[in-house]
Amino acid sequence: MEALAGIRVVDAATMVAGPLGASILADFGAEVVKVEPINGDESRTFGPGRDGMSGVYSGVNRNKTAIALDLRTEEGREVFDALLASADVLIENMLPAVRERFGLTTEDLKRRHPHLVALNVSGYGDEGPLAGRPALDPVAQAMTGFMAATGWRGGDAIKAGPPVADSAAGYLVAVAALIGLFGRQRSGSGQTGSVSLVGALFHLQAPWLGQYLLADYVQERPGNASNFYAPYNAYKTRDGGQVHVVAFNDRHFGKLAQAIGQPELLDDPRFATASRRLENADAIDAALAPWFAERDRDAIVAVLAGSDIICSPVLGYDEAVDHPQIQAMDLVIPVVHDQLGDLRVPGIPIKLNQTPGSIRRPPSSVGEHTAEVLAGLGYSAPDIARLTAAAVVR
Repeated sequence: MEALAGIRVVDAATMVAGPLGASILADFGAEVVKVEPINGDESRTFGPGRDGMSGVYSGVNRNKTAIALDLRTEEGREVFDALLASADVLIENMLPAVRERFGLTTEDLKRRHPHLVALNVSGYGDEGPLAGRPALDPVAQAMTGFMAATGWRGGDAIKAGPPVADSAAGYLVAVAALIGLFGRQRSGSGQTGSVSLVGALFHLQAPWLGQYLLADYVQERPGNASNFYAPYNAYKTRDGGQVHVVAFNDRHFGKLAQAIGQPELLDDPRFATASRRLENADAIDAALAPWFAERDRDAIVAVLAGSDIICSPVLGYDEAVDHPQIQAMDLVIPVVHDQLGDLRVPGIPIKLNQTPGSIRRPPSSVGEHTAEVLAGLGYSAPDIARLTAAAVVR
């Protein structure tokens, strides 16, 4: 059983946030039609890829049919309007002037498609002095305090590597769509709404933000350590790896000291309590580091895990995707693309026993299903051929 079967989503967003949100809905049965410009979503060209499809695009665009459409043409807008008439949800990330040009303002959508749950994804939201300005992930990291909270103690602020603002916004897009659909069940009408990169990333930091709002506490950049516990760090190993270890209370610290054969640490007054260990975090790191430096990463993890100590090897993507735990959780899924052959895409992190998600379609090629989608809207074969010849569709 697919929880969202019968729900149609038009994904007219580009880049990461909107398409990721649409993919989450598709994973649980929604029919998602991805509407791209004639030359395709710009993210298809970002970074490493294969045969014209980037890894960025592949990572956030599975389970969709794809139509390439030129919304700058009148007939292109007519096709798009027909799509919206048949849809339940619209996801787009157009700037205000573009939405106005294409007849997609709140007023336009309420007048023509009052049933629709229409979501705009933006950098800064609908209100305020920066509303309507373009933004990308690092801008959201810089504005929300995320970048200032990341990096080494005493060092410069550093942005996170992966696009955390885009991803956080993507998850909220899916949540917003579901809330809108549930609201429509009760009220009988759709609504418009928005999700912003800044809002999503600000909210993602709720625990640390809460510290400031409640206690005026500004989190110091901790590197791989913690401002509240010690030991809590990534230690270098003999083979060039690292193991991150967390021992946040007396019981865990006792198990760690015994596991590494240094029970004398328990008698050191500097390490007698959690607060004392935090005060002497540098000393405790210095005491632990040699033991890690004399052993290989995976052997260390085996020893510590055998004593039920909270730890993990620090893995790159090349190791993480093949880790037995990642595999057991189905977080990497093989798919077959008709042009690219065997691919792997990120799996589904939400596990439901009655309505589980599934990956049914690989990331699509540009305009791969244009004829199929148009035929479903009632366009005849000659109409499709004419629109194709006129470059209204591809």
